[in-house]
Amino acid sequence: MKKVLLSACFWAIIAVFPSFAVLRDIEELSVYYKKEILEGKTFVYREDLANGTKKQVWTIDGKPVEFDEYEEAILDAEKEIRRRERKERDERRRAMQYRRLLAVVELHKKLLRLLIEEVEIAVRKFDDHRLTPFLVFDKNSAFSQKEFEAIESELLEDAKKVLYQEVQDGDKAELAAAIQKLDGLPERLQELFQKTVDNAIKTCDDTKMLKELLGVLSSDQ
Repeated sequence: MKKVLLSACFWAIIAVFPSFAVLRDIEELSVYYKKEILEGKTFVYREDLANGTKKQVWTIDGKPVEFDEYEEAILDAEKEIRRRERKERDERRRAMQYRRLLAVVELHKKLLRLLIEEVEIAVRKFDDHRLTPFLVFDKNSAFSQKEFEAIESELLEDAKKVLYQEVQDGDKAELAAAIQKLDGLPERLQELFQKTVDNAIKTCDDTKMLKELLGVLSSDQ
């Protein structure tokens, strides 16, 4: 009776917990998946590990390839990326250099433009031909007669050509040279004008001329 009872209990347990009586096959699976997109190409590396067995697959745009071809294609893509990045850096550097050149050129042009205006204003004072007989050109003068005559006919004309030319790499040097030629001219012209006026006052005995010179000086204030 006891044997029958124990047998019945055993089969009841088996019915409720069948796993205790069945040996199961266990499969261990791990997957490593890496995807990269380089230069418009899709690189995928997949590694499957099943029960200690490893399987590796390399694909480029979905096409299976060997490891060496896969690695070489990635290296080529990375080289192309670095080449393009270098090119972009060079282009940005050149653009920055050009912007700096433009800024320097514009600064030189503004200075030259102001100098030209100042020289023109100073030269205009001598347009009144009543002052011409009293111009002073000696060893103590600010200019020789030849230098004075060259201001309008050469210096100003040359400076304007440099000022209005298209921007080029050599502009900075040309502008600097033009500025140097005009630098100090307004002050020297004012000195010549004052000496001319002093000479007119000192040497002129014509009352009509003196009145006219007085008008010239008054308009200069």
